Amino acid sequence: MKRTTSILIGILLIATLWSGCIESTGDATSESEDILIGALLPLTGNLASIGEASQAALEVSTGDINGYFSGLGSGKNVEVIVKDTESNPEKALEQLKELDEMGITLVIGPQASNEVEAVLDYANENGIILLSTASTAPSLAIPDDNLFRLVPEDTNQGMALATFMQEDEISVVIPMYRNDVWGTGLVDEIEKSFAALDGTVLEGVIYETDNVDLSAEVESLNEKVVAATSQYDKGSVAVVLCSYGEVTEIFALAQTYPALSEVDWYGTDGIALNKGLINDDDAAGFAATINLKAPMYGYVSANDRYQEIAPRIEEQLGRIPESYALTTYDACWIATFVDLDALPDDEESIKMAMDTITETYYGISGWTILNENGDREYWNYDIWTVTEADGSYQWELYGKILLPVKDNMIIMRGEELRFA
Repeated sequence: MKRTTSILIGILLIATLWSGCIESTGDATSESEDILIGALLPLTGNLASIGEASQAALEVSTGDINGYFSGLGSGKNVEVIVKDTESNPEKALEQLKELDEMGITLVIGPQASNEVEAVLDYANENGIILLSTASTAPSLAIPDDNLFRLVPEDTNQGMALATFMQEDEISVVIPMYRNDVWGTGLVDEIEKSFAALDGTVLEGVIYETDNVDLSAEVESLNEKVVAATSQYDKGSVAVVLCSYGEVTEIFALAQTYPALSEVDWYGTDGIALNKGLINDDDAAGFAATINLKAPMYGYVSANDRYQEIAPRIEEQLGRIPESYALTTYDACWIATFVDLDALPDDEESIKMAMDTITETYYGISGWTILNENGDREYWNYDIWTVTEADGSYQWELYGKILLPVKDNMIIMRGEELRFA
């Protein structure tokens, strides 16, 4: 089975590149030949930036897949049924149940870890396979469940960010973070890794995810930063922010406190490449002032498939997409292969196909090999920062953190990036 799948994947991927920008013609096909895949995306709410980018990637991916099938003269057609989770865990569960009622058992998403947490029991109990392209909470790294993730879990991000801050000569960190499975889990990982490097993590500021007014929390953060910089060298103190789209409000509020502009800030993957942040002059101006540096799971730019396909996703979206859009593009191909390879409505067969295909698939996001928990095994992180030019703000690649070789993590910045 593995050898056959590897050959099929190679043929399909080569054909994808040949097909270029071929779009589905919309020719009628029999319903029995349709491949229906579900997708739970946060098209609105505080994760809308990632959701929009993922939807654009799905549109490009389904066009490529259907263009390939059409070129073969096949009657097969892939259709992705997208449901908006509204960045809300309860809504995500409601939408998954709707997909279940449609008979869909293979779902791309959800993207947010708190949404995954909300739907996982239902998926496990009802034979639904989830292929998340953005969930990273370590607590969801569970063997033999129905969740597969095309991104590395946050033990890696915590280690990478701690190492990066240490190289920046930061020795004291104050976290501000969401009170959910992702925020608390990531801060725990940062704290463990930073402490192992002899760094100090002070008591931070935690906020509720449904809080629409964060002024009290930002004021509390200011007080903690003032206290820390009176005790430690100012250049050694930094804030780590684990947030989603609410980063825009946090930064707009933070700009009114001088002390918060005098220390470096580090973001996380919930912030990097966020559309709303750079479209708000107050928030973006603050981000540029504090030299914000935010990591996100990184792509392999030397990958020929990336060079061919990523610009098309960017054109479809109208901006640089979060790297989770790239994993979403790959997820659509993988889900298609799984549907073709597995026995219909057989949960164990689908899971076996998923394990086999991800082990041999090389997409625009690189190798998709998964570990024993069903999470991406290999990783690197891109570091993004906000810059200003001609009165407008944009995200700019600042550096890369590469998978450790013999326990030594590789960090590249500036001119070194050309060797990545």
